Amino acid sequence: MYVRSISPIIASILIIVITVAIAGIFYAFTSGMFGSLTSSSSQQIQQQSQIISFTINNVYCSNNILYFDIYNNGNIPININNSLIIFTDNYGNTISINGNNIICNNGNIIPIGSNSLCYIINSLCHYDYIDYIKSANFVYNGISYSYNILSNKFMIYAPLYSITIYNTQNIPIPSPFQQDIAICNGSPNLPSSFAYVDNPTLFNQINPNGQNVMFFNPNNGQLFYSWYEGRFTYNGVTCDVWWVKLPNGIPANSNITIYMYIGSTSANYYSQYYPYVGEAPYLSSTYGQYDNGQYVFLFYDNFIGTTLNTSKWLSYGYSATITVNNGLTIQSSGSNTYGGIITSSSFPTNTIFDAYLHSFTIQSSSYNSAHGISVQIGNSASSMGYEYTSWTGSNPNGGTIAYGSMQYGMHNFLAGPNFPTSNSIISGYWNATGSEGFGVNYYFISTNNNAVSNAGYNYYAIGAYYNSQSATSVWYWARIRYMPPNGVMPSIYIS
Repeated sequence: MYVRSISPIIASILIIVITVAIAGIFYAFTSGMFGSLTSSSSQQIQQQSQIISFTINNVYCSNNILYFDIYNNGNIPININNSLIIFTDNYGNTISINGNNIICNNGNIIPIGSNSLCYIINSLCHYDYIDYIKSANFVYNGISYSYNILSNKFMIYAPLYSITIYNTQNIPIPSPFQQDIAICNGSPNLPSSFAYVDNPTLFNQINPNGQNVMFFNPNNGQLFYSWYEGRFTYNGVTCDVWWVKLPNGIPANSNITIYMYIGSTSANYYSQYYPYVGEAPYLSSTYGQYDNGQYVFLFYDNFIGTTLNTSKWLSYGYSATITVNNGLTIQSSGSNTYGGIITSSSFPTNTIFDAYLHSFTIQSSSYNSAHGISVQIGNSASSMGYEYTSWTGSNPNGGTIAYGSMQYGMHNFLAGPNFPTSNSIISGYWNATGSEGFGVNYYFISTNNNAVSNAGYNYYAIGAYYNSQSATSVWYWARIRYMPPNGVMPSIYIS
C-alpha cells in the first residue's frame, strides 16, 4: 500500500501554528482572561437572582405620629428614601407619602433579614371614625405590599404646610387672639391691619368655598378653630380669607408656628369637622349651617332665624324698622329716623367691631348724614348720645367717608357718593387713649378725639340712619375681636 508523505514545508507550518496556539492559551490562563469571563458570568447570574421582598407588619397612629413596621425578607438592602407609601381612606381618596418623609429607627437602609420601625414626618394623624385610612400600599422599585388596616381607625394629613406667624411689635398679642390668614393669587397691597401671602400655587389648590382647608396645633395635633370669611377681590387680586383662633398669645418680637392642611378640592371638612372648621353664614346653601364664628371670636352673631337675640342685642331709638330673617335689616322711615341695635354687654377697649354689610340703599343724596356702623362708649346702653363733632377722610374706593364722635359716645357714618354699598366689611373701634377708627375692608382711618371720655368699656352698635330718608341696610354677621398690637396684624409666612 502506498502512503503519501507530508511535505517538509507543510509540516513546518503546522508545527508553528500549534506552537502559537499553545502559547496563546497559556497566556490567557496566566493573564486571568478566563477568570474575568467566569467572573462576569457569575455576576450576571447573581443579578438575575436578586430578590426584593418585604412585609409590613403594623401601621398605627400614636401621639399624632404615624408609625409602620417593615421587615426585609429579600436578599438585597432596601433604601427607604426611594420608597412610596399610598394611603387610601374609606371614601377612596388617596394620600401619597414620599420616602424622603420617612425616618426609620435603624437608619433608612434596611439590611437583609432586618426589622425596622419607621415613622412619617411633615404629617399628622389622629383617630377618626368618620374619615379613616383603610389600607397602606408600600412601593419600592416597582414591588408593592398592601396592608389592610382593620382596626385602630385613624386619618393622616400630609403634606402639611408650616405657617409662621410673626409679632413684630414690642407688645404681646392678647390671648386668645383672632389671626387672619389670607392666601392670594397676587399681591393685594393691603395695609398692615391685614395679613396675607402672595402664593398662586396654594391659592389654586383651595376649593372656592374654602372647605378643604384645616389648621392644626403642631404641639398636639389638635385642630384650631378656623372660620372662612370668603373669597374676596382687593385691588384686582383675589384672596381666600380665614380667621384662626390662637388660644395663647405671641410674645413681643416673637413668632409661633401652626400647620395648615389642604385636602383634595372635593373634600368638605365643614361637614366632617364642624365646629372646628366653619364658614360665614351666607356661604352655605342653608344659611349658617356650618357657621362656627361663636367659637372663634370674642362676640359673634349671624342673625340666624327670625328673632333678634335679646341676650346679645338691645334695640334703641325710634321710627326705624328692625327685622331678622337670616340676616339683619334696618330701615328708616323718614328724615328724623334713627335707631338700630346695640350689644347688651360691654367689651374691653382695644377690641374691633366688624359687621358684614350685604347691601345698602338710600333714596336721598344726603349721604353725609347716613349713620352706618356705630361704636357706643360709656356705662349705659340705653342711649346713643348725641353728635359732638365730625370730620371726613379719604375712601380707598374713591370719594370720601364722613365719620364723627359723640359727647357720650362715638359713631361712624356711611357716607360719600362712592362708598361701597354691598358686600363690604365695616369696622369701628375706640380705645382708652381717645383713639378711634373707622374701616372699610380692613382699610382703617384713625384719629384722636380727647374731648370724648372713655370709661374703659365699649358698647357696639349697628345704627339706623338719621335724616337719610328711607335708607335700608342688610347685615349678615357681626363680630368682636382683639385689636392686634399697635394696630399691626402679625405677618405670616407659609412653607
